[in-house]
Amino acid sequence: MRLSDSCAAGGANEAEGYRRAAEAAAAAAVPLMVHHSFSTVPLEECPGRLRAGDIYTHMYHGFRSTILDPQSRKLHPAVRAARDGGVLFDLGHGQGAFNWTVAELAAAEGFWPDTISTDLHSGTCEGPAYDLPTVMTRMLRAGLPIPDVVRHATLEPARAIRLDDRIGTLGVGREADVAVLALEPCEVELEDCHSQMRRITARLVPRAVWRAGEPGAITSPRQWPNPTTIAAQRRSWARLQIRDACGVE
Repeated sequence: MRLSDSCAAGGANEAEGYRRAAEAAAAAAVPLMVHHSFSTVPLEECPGRLRAGDIYTHMYHGFRSTILDPQSRKLHPAVRAARDGGVLFDLGHGQGAFNWTVAELAAAEGFWPDTISTDLHSGTCEGPAYDLPTVMTRMLRAGLPIPDVVRHATLEPARAIRLDDRIGTLGVGREADVAVLALEPCEVELEDCHSQMRRITARLVPRAVWRAGEPGAITSPRQWPNPTTIAAQRRSWARLQIRDACGVE
């Protein structure tokens, strides 16, 4: 579900909607996945009251409801407690939910995604998300070792949705979903969702792919950075609670 005051009558319906969603997920014995930004629901409630196995997505956004305390720029205690209680944290890059500053500050405290995902849609495939290898490259740049980058983009998502007996890794009786990626040196800037830039010196590039044993086509990787989408992303700068020290002209 989405917890944002803009789609809940200015926040009037958020708490009740959250309560009902949690009840429905518990009754169906499935995880609840929550998008939490610009919300009237405090971190003590979300992710604070999520159950073990529930999923908190868009974890590295820098807007109101960020996982970091805006004053100390440290991880909020309720967020750490939620992870300790078994709540899963999903990257969910999307159009506005990846902030280099938040990712780096959280990484400095060892707070990495349980699952690495794109939230890819028509508004993000030309930037800022581009594709899954690019999102994985961002985590590599933030300092996550490549074996962990791969695991958190494959096996851990399968576990999160309780399909790890069929997908997410290779084995007898499993579907043969295979992606061959090359780690290539490069020297290029890569934006986040708010036009903040970082120098990338190595990127993951797809070389071959199979779905259920059938080969698929490899398209040319998107070219980044994309000046057009970067210009559009600057509009969100003023609303950020966590961001780089330097502004955007």
